[in-house]
Amino acid sequence: MLSFLFTACKKDAATDNAMGSGNNETASLRADAVSNISLTLKDVTAFKDEFSKMLSDAGINAKLPNITILTKLPVFNALNAALKKTGLNETLGTPGLNATVFAPTDAAFAQLPAPYDNAEHINAITDPSEIDFLTNVLLYHVVGATVRSNEIADGRSNATTLKPAGAQNDNTIYFSNEYGLLAINGNALVLFADIPASNGIVHVINKVLLPPTQTIVGIATADPSFTSLVAGLVKTDLAGLFDQPGDYTVFAPTDDAFAQLPEPFNTAANIAAINDQAQIDALANILKYHVLAERYFTLDLGDMQELTTLAAPPDNTVIGMYGLNKGFVKGNENKNYAKAYPANLLATNGVVHVMNQVLLP
Repeated sequence: MLSFLFTACKKDAATDNAMGSGNNETASLRADAVSNISLTLKDVTAFKDEFSKMLSDAGINAKLPNITILTKLPVFNALNAALKKTGLNETLGTPGLNATVFAPTDAAFAQLPAPYDNAEHINAITDPSEIDFLTNVLLYHVVGATVRSNEIADGRSNATTLKPAGAQNDNTIYFSNEYGLLAINGNALVLFADIPASNGIVHVINKVLLPPTQTIVGIATADPSFTSLVAGLVKTDLAGLFDQPGDYTVFAPTDDAFAQLPEPFNTAANIAAINDQAQIDALANILKYHVLAERYFTLDLGDMQELTTLAAPPDNTVIGMYGLNKGFVKGNENKNYAKAYPANLLATNGVVHVMNQVLLP
């Protein structure tokens, strides 16, 4: 059954990717990743220069009296308003706090919906539920120990924040320390690190960190482009696994990706109607081939790194190609790399990358 499925899919698997194959495709993807990382590093350097001048102009040339002094800088108006609204400004001003704060800029807050998008809107918040939400978001930016950037391990690591635990892992942040960049939860970047204070240390970041609220299954069922994937998870009895606590990476093919497969694997309705056990077993193995047992954000995928999936060996590895906010993955029987975009969707039990092809063992 598996050999039939793979043979039937080989031609269609490449229809959404015209970048070539083999070494040429790999070289193209690598060059694109290197270029994007290089441009991002230049942007980070430019911010560092501008921020250093801002510190100098504000007369901040040595250790801050406390962490909250930094929020007086003009780039932190929204953060300052949020700390005051929630009362956390007093907490971060506590002597001997010894905390690490990942401080989002005004540009980071501007990416959020109202009323969290700027200082004016935050100041106007009166709804207790919105204040509670803002409090938890801010605490999700604070680690209860002083962590300098050179103390964050190369590669993948994580830290527990001061946010009260709700669902599993909803108070954990994840670091990708790769290629000269330090990313958090796959998408946020540290722009300026290691600003010392008497009661801790501050790292400036370009996005507000939002705690995960859904499991992997929750993300899939809430998105109408994943009906075939959800049908497959239900048919193979895998849905329960990815609704439970864990730390998975799921490469999630869209309905358009499944549509490239032969019947009965090409639509949600056809998948739901499968009764043949050999077909169900084949589908289960393919779905497991899209899952890693650890969290890998796109910056962690490596340069042609071999990644072991949950599929049955020996054909249970995929090849990863890193990227910033996107990545690429190739299955054993795929002609081309599949693109992971949108990527780095944080779940309580892992991370989801949206894929434009089904990966074939």
